[in-house]
Amino acid sequence: MNILDSRILLKRSTVAGTTPTVPASSSHTDGTWVNTDIYEGELFLNTADSRLFTRQGSNIKEIGLQDSLIGATQYASITLTSAQILALNTTPITIVAAPGANKAIIVKNAWARINYNTTTYTTVDLLLWVAGADNFQAANYGEIVASTVTRIQGFNITPNNYSLTNDKIIVENAALQIRASANPTTGNSTIDILVEYQVLDFNAIF
Repeated sequence: MNILDSRILLKRSTVAGTTPTVPASSSHTDGTWVNTDIYEGELFLNTADSRLFTRQGSNIKEIGLQDSLIGATQYASITLTSAQILALNTTPITIVAAPGANKAIIVKNAWARINYNTTTYTTVDLLLWVAGADNFQAANYGEIVASTVTRIQGFNITPNNYSLTNDKIIVENAALQIRASANPTTGNSTIDILVEYQVLDFNAIF
């Protein structure tokens, strides 16, 4: 068995969609190589897309990662002011920015904590909804805004099934927002929202 005992680099890119390339020559010192060119056996990791590549001869091969299509669990949080809550149906608040082309946010779990002040909100539902969807991914059905003490409540996660052929709750490259079923008319407490989510990434198969 022949083993080439040479230094192999791990190149990295933080730009979504960037992949390695096969160089025009056999030596990176002759001035023809570009930044994405790699030697045979070298690794190229795109940290933005969670994709890993190597080169075999004149072919670029992708090495499958466990999280290449379903991303690692991530968390996002936000504290809503009373002014934001009173306008939450009219003006939804973004919790997670749009993840990029061919990617979609999936809510796994969510919790809310109301930091009770002095005045109870009129009862409305809090909804986690991606922009452009027909329905929400998670809901707290009035329990948290109706609270008269400081407490924590979970969200109900919505199954991904609808009877209509054009209904959708998963939308590619769409931000995750918190909104309300209606604007409350009273209330002055802040509410903390914590979301556990993953990102579906279809770049690896396109």
